[in-house]
Order: sequence, then C-alpha cells, then structure tokens
Amino acid sequence: MRNEAEEKKVSLNTLANQIFGEHLEWQRYTERFGTILMSKDAFRLVLESLSEVKVVDLAINIAQKAPMEFILFKWKDLSSTNVINFMKMFFGHCGYGQYDYVKDQDTNKFSIRHELGRKGSLFLKAYLETVIQTTLRRDSEITFTDNNITMIFKE
Repeated sequence: MRNEAEEKKVSLNTLANQIFGEHLEWQRYTERFGTILMSKDAFRLVLESLSEVKVVDLAINIAQKAPMEFILFKWKDLSSTNVINFMKMFFGHCGYGQYDYVKDQDTNKFSIRHELGRKGSLFLKAYLETVIQTTLRRDSEITFTDNNITMIFKE
C-alpha cells in the first residue's frame, strides 16, 4: 500500500480511506447484485459484434430494471437526487467514461466522455434515456458523437 500511496502522491491514511470508501459506497452493493467486471476493450468488442438495433435493445433491457433496483436498495427512494447519485456512481466506478455534472436551477446536465466508439454512444444514450424515464418518469435530451454524450433533464 505504501508504494501505491507514493505513486498516487497521497498519504497512507488517505489511500486507506479511499479504499474503504470505495467498498462502502459501491463494491458491497455490486457484490449483492452479481455484477461482473469487463474490460473496456471486451465491452467494445461485444458492442461491435451487435447491430445498432441490438445495441439499443440491450441497453434498454438492462436499464429498465437494474438501476431502479439498485437505487431502491441503496437509498430506498427514487428521488432526482438519488438517480443523479446513481449516475455519478455508475460513471465514477464502472469505467464507462469520465463525466462532468452541472445543475443549473431545475436542469441537470451530464457530459460523458468515453472510449467506446459510436455503438458505445448508442448504448449509453439508450441506457441513460431509459434510466431517467423508468425512475423519474421524465424525458431527457441527449446529443452524442462517437465518444461523447451530453444529457439534459429537468428536476
């Protein structure tokens, strides 16, 4: 741990707190949901092997159930705050990409940069639209490129 703390330029206590926080915030929940890890390259290969229609169908099928169950299990309530926290955790811990979040009065704005290509953008677009629709019963506005997604939805 000392070597890793030195590489990250943090104290040993800070590194230990990060590890405990990661476990308490994310890992203990994903273990209960049977989550498996997959490299970005492997996930990209899976997406590339599917037609665009199948990629969208896959994203919708996953997003219709798992996020809502996770949010209810962890926070017990489908509030906007909890859905936003889920999305931050999803991008912060799952490796789908880097996110930036801004709240402007009653509007939530996410920008996601990823390395999954066009089909990755299609997957994430359909996934995020479905998460917002199934949990908050709201529409979202999403624009995307091959490696970026911007999503806007009202509070």
